[in-house]
Amino acid sequence: MIGLHQPTPTKPGIRPTSARKSTLDASRTENVSVHANRDSTSSKRYSAQMIDTLSAEQIRTVPDLSVVEAARRIVGISVMPSTDDNRSDNNIENITIRGLDNSYNLITIDGAQLASANNTYRGARLDLIPSSMLGELQVLKTVDAYNDPQGIGGQVNMVTKNAFDYGNTFDTQLLGGWNNLAGSVVQPMHENWRVDGALTRVFGKNKEFGFVLSGNYQELHSATHAILPGDSSGDGWNYYTASGTSVGSPTNTDAVAATGHAVPVRSQDYAFDDAYRRYSLTGKFQYRPSHRFDLSVFGGYFHTLDQETRNEALSMPSGTWTQGATPDTGSVSTGQYQFGITQQPETQRTWFVNGKIHYDINDRMHLNFLASDSIAWDDSYRTMIKYNTGMNENTNKTTYQSNYGYSYTLDNGAPSIYLNDLTAANNADNYNPRYWRFYGFHVKNDVRFLRGDWRWDVGHGFWMNAGVTQTMTHVTNSETYTQWIPKDAAAAAEIGNMDQVLAAKTLTMESAPGLKYLTLNYQEALDKLLNNKSLFKTTNTISTTKPAYYHMQESITAAYFQTGWHNRFVSLQGGFRWDHTRADIGNFNGITQNGVTDYLYETRGAGYDYLLPSFLATFNLNPTMKVRAAFTETVGRPNYGDYGAATSTTFDGATVNISQGNPNLKPRHSWNYDLSYEWYPQKDTILTVGLFYKDIHDQIYTRTSYGNIMMDGASYAAVISEPLNASGAGMRGVEMQLMRQRFGFLPGILKNFGLSFNATFLQGFYEETMDDGTQRRVNGLSNQPSHIYNASLFYADKNLEARVAYNRIGKSLYSTSGTAKWQDMWLQERGQLDLQASYRFYKWLSATGQVQNLTGEGYVTRMGPRENLIQDRHPAGRTVWFGLRFQPDF
Repeated sequence: MIGLHQPTPTKPGIRPTSARKSTLDASRTENVSVHANRDSTSSKRYSAQMIDTLSAEQIRTVPDLSVVEAARRIVGISVMPSTDDNRSDNNIENITIRGLDNSYNLITIDGAQLASANNTYRGARLDLIPSSMLGELQVLKTVDAYNDPQGIGGQVNMVTKNAFDYGNTFDTQLLGGWNNLAGSVVQPMHENWRVDGALTRVFGKNKEFGFVLSGNYQELHSATHAILPGDSSGDGWNYYTASGTSVGSPTNTDAVAATGHAVPVRSQDYAFDDAYRRYSLTGKFQYRPSHRFDLSVFGGYFHTLDQETRNEALSMPSGTWTQGATPDTGSVSTGQYQFGITQQPETQRTWFVNGKIHYDINDRMHLNFLASDSIAWDDSYRTMIKYNTGMNENTNKTTYQSNYGYSYTLDNGAPSIYLNDLTAANNADNYNPRYWRFYGFHVKNDVRFLRGDWRWDVGHGFWMNAGVTQTMTHVTNSETYTQWIPKDAAAAAEIGNMDQVLAAKTLTMESAPGLKYLTLNYQEALDKLLNNKSLFKTTNTISTTKPAYYHMQESITAAYFQTGWHNRFVSLQGGFRWDHTRADIGNFNGITQNGVTDYLYETRGAGYDYLLPSFLATFNLNPTMKVRAAFTETVGRPNYGDYGAATSTTFDGATVNISQGNPNLKPRHSWNYDLSYEWYPQKDTILTVGLFYKDIHDQIYTRTSYGNIMMDGASYAAVISEPLNASGAGMRGVEMQLMRQRFGFLPGILKNFGLSFNATFLQGFYEETMDDGTQRRVNGLSNQPSHIYNASLFYADKNLEARVAYNRIGKSLYSTSGTAKWQDMWLQERGQLDLQASYRFYKWLSATGQVQNLTGEGYVTRMGPRENLIQDRHPAGRTVWFGLRFQPDF
């Protein structure tokens, strides 16, 4: 959805198919096609809104696997790995726009919303989308009345290839490679493979028909050995005073943390093997019998499968804590140790289809219609098998023993523990069977969208737009959970200890020097249950599965009106959008009477209306310079899981982790102020500086609290995460961009070099209410980096193309605590260096080489009063690719 200023038929990428184009000043995406050879500044330069783009060829020349990786090259964009600490960080899934993540933003294909099977974010995962189907990737920074207002950060619109722009072409590439960490855990090393391509055809007597077909397949293998001393909820560290407090009675206030001693109480190693496969197939049919009418139908299917195995080692202490010789040392008197294995495959499937019609009633009046349907499924399973020291198999409780107490040291916030009796800890026969757990998580989302738009070019620079839209969303979330445990001590003895199910490979422990990292043979461990079910019993899991279910139906009805005026010096536009949202939600509510809990299905409804203004102005200082200003109001509807009030409960035997929704959430909304300066001294050169401020109200954040809960008649420590509305929030930032595609003024081969650089500086905040009712200001929004840098140096001549690209993302807030601010988690600054080179042997054949993350820089998350403690440290490997690209001439 972009508008254009003063386009001319000679501009690349703007279809000279109608007289209306010559006077158009605020047309929408439907009226903009992306030319195969379009220069990279056209969309931005002639848009009425503030946008940034990547062309299809730009995406081809960077070593990125998917749209989400390519998007990080755009000014103001950063990318995020998986936010699930139960999974590895090897896959980049989502983006933030100006420091605001997918909770705030909308993801569309040709202007229609792509469904998201995700409770955490409304915006669809961009790692599902192959770059081969795109003509252009657009990131809207200002959202006007034409657009759905879900876009506090902005919106991502993926413009598919247009057959009439590309003609008869075929472009495909095949690459193979490897990740240097693959094979470093349990699974042997496997190669990576990528193949993608696009075919475009124009046919018919008058070339009135067009067809685009694109496909993609990727097989990616990786492995990583991570540590998670802070645990996924931040409860892996406790603070103690010098008096030697019992480990069971920490005092985790900020006051104690300021003078106390940090003690690791969940020293944890994770070793992951990942096999990630994704494929897609898309097609587009186009019909354009005249310059007044065109029709297109696009359809696509996107499929991913992540087959992940997680090997876990975990220490948990008890007894008395004793201070060591230095503040970074100490000991705990007793403990227990666990080894386990988890198989957690996840499958995501997404269908998308849309149809578009454009009709010129006359040279001044135009109609556009769009209809789309998108369905997304996410089905993930988690099979967890755990063996534990000191098990009482009659009660399924753990006994803490002196053999597994430990002393510890801290090195830059990372703990190393030294167990009291390594001989006992390295004896696999000392680990008794604890549980076999089977989880299933299922999300389905269906989004149907209709819109109609009317435009009238009144004349003398005046125009007006009006339209209506209807969006219907259905989301269903469910969870299954079954736990099997030995039915008594005699059964446990017959099942056998961990020494009977060991895998052949033993790893090196990072957090516990001298301890063998014993790994389990998954199938043999699973067969213990499958072949001996009479030795097991199941536990009641209704309290987990019933609260997890919800069904939500959301209806969004909207109407908008815009008008504007332009001449060659100035362009003004303003409008309003009325947006009515109604959500009906059904889920199970637990009611406890006389110690018995019944779950009753209940439905509730909520609705809200907004009248949202937008005003945009562009001032052309001269033919190459312009200044833009904008005021808009946008909203951020609650994520589906927050709306649905679903409750997810996991239990590791010591701590109950509860993630629950909040049916009383209000949508966030924001007043947005933008100002930018743009200079286009050459066709291939751009220099821009932009300022923006977002005044956000009813900001939604996730607060983590700590307490206790009763489960199966016993009291356990509990970590509870819940979304809440903050009293206020804000975001201010500066964006700068410089690009020169060719240094044509330099002599010799130097003229074939080019340069691109952009920088973004962000400062966000929100007010958080603590457990005790007090408020504090958090200096950052969730997943908002403090700064983003991108720099690329590239070279291109007749045969050779090469690029060095560097991306650096500043520190960002991962989560906050409602108990103590030292438990806030911060993802640390990270940089990535990528290389790409290609050589064209013939017009139709070239060879390509790529290196992703040359330095192998990983991810680190910290917590603590001075961010002095490691919450999570996750290496990331270096990936190398080699292959061929075929472009036969039809």
